[in-house]
Amino acid sequence: MKKLLALTLLVMVAGGALADSEDNMMGMFFAEPFVSENTNFENNFAPFFGYIVLLGPTVESVGGYEVGITMPATVFVLAASGPNGWTNFGNNTNHLCGYQTPLPVVDGGTTLASLNMLYTGTDIIYIGYGEADPPSIPGVPVIADGSNPDILIPCNLTSDGGFVATINGPGVVATENHSLTSVKALFN
Repeated sequence: MKKLLALTLLVMVAGGALADSEDNMMGMFFAEPFVSENTNFENNFAPFFGYIVLLGPTVESVGGYEVGITMPATVFVLAASGPNGWTNFGNNTNHLCGYQTPLPVVDGGTTLASLNMLYTGTDIIYIGYGEADPPSIPGVPVIADGSNPDILIPCNLTSDGGFVATINGPGVVATENHSLTSVKALFN
């Protein structure tokens, strides 16, 4: 039985790795449109928002997600929030999240959550995504299909190297234009 379970997990992870790299991409953006120019925030020493965004989803709705966010301790996440009865069973940088009502995918993508952040330095900061703790699928962020939350889908990152955004840096993502004004409005 253990071998069958391990084989099933291996097929799921391998299937995600073999999928088109444009599918189920998770990244962080600081403004719309969701393009590489908006993966960098020029620090103004005041609180700002970062948006956890899913691009190219292969599902019609998202029931939840998992992501571990890495950045230096000098960046403070003051608060994290999300739409549709969003509940985080982790913390501000370790998201183990579900939605009371599945989050519909709009215009080919959706904003999963927003982070109210503060950085008072001038150094370049790199923000990375990886597995949550504990991970449902080791090594990668994950979404749950909104029609069946038992179906977990591994996510690609919007860039290579694990970094998805910068503060005071060049930005790191090369994506196509995506406009999610109606979804982003949920956070205002």
